[in-house]
Amino acid sequence: MGRRLSGAVPLVCICGPSAAGKTTFAAHLAERLRANGRDPLLIACDDYYRSGWSPNSRYGFDTVDAIDAEELRLQLSAVRYGQLDSLRCYDMRTRTVGFRPLNQPYDMVLVEGSYGPQHVLGAVPISLVVYIETPLLPRLAKRLWRDVRERQRPPLYVIRQMLLEMLPGERRFIHPLRRCADVVVRGYGWDLGPVLSRLD
Repeated sequence: MGRRLSGAVPLVCICGPSAAGKTTFAAHLAERLRANGRDPLLIACDDYYRSGWSPNSRYGFDTVDAIDAEELRLQLSAVRYGQLDSLRCYDMRTRTVGFRPLNQPYDMVLVEGSYGPQHVLGAVPISLVVYIETPLLPRLAKRLWRDVRERQRPPLYVIRQMLLEMLPGERRFIHPLRRCADVVVRGYGWDLGPVLSRLD
């Protein structure tokens, strides 16, 4: 069993559309928090995609249904109290599930993702909700580059997926999250100030 904590650590949820820069923002935020003496733990909602799941006929993988909501909520609830010794992980190339050891000290959890926060808000206590808002064209270019280079997917497949599945999925599931946000961060500027001021 993981290191038990004396109380629940704060959980920060970083959400927003695909390729908006959530992972990079979370990494920059974690780096700054460490410089300020904190020990953040990063968790990606992408690691909770279902194994063996058949894509939705309308949204493909760009839907909240693709996420194992129960596992995500259980692990976030447990990790807040130091009650886990491993975290779920998901290989985007092979679409297989695994686990990684959790052996680092932490006093805060940063969870980021496009699909997953919808299952967490209202179900797990969250200290701060951050919504990353980035213009569409840079996001499309970033997702195309990422999916072709890192996930070994054909360019035409990625373009079709973005137009026919990603954009409708965002309108249906992600854009409403903006109304839940305590802080909205725009673009790829990584303005950490408004978030750090809420975490002091």
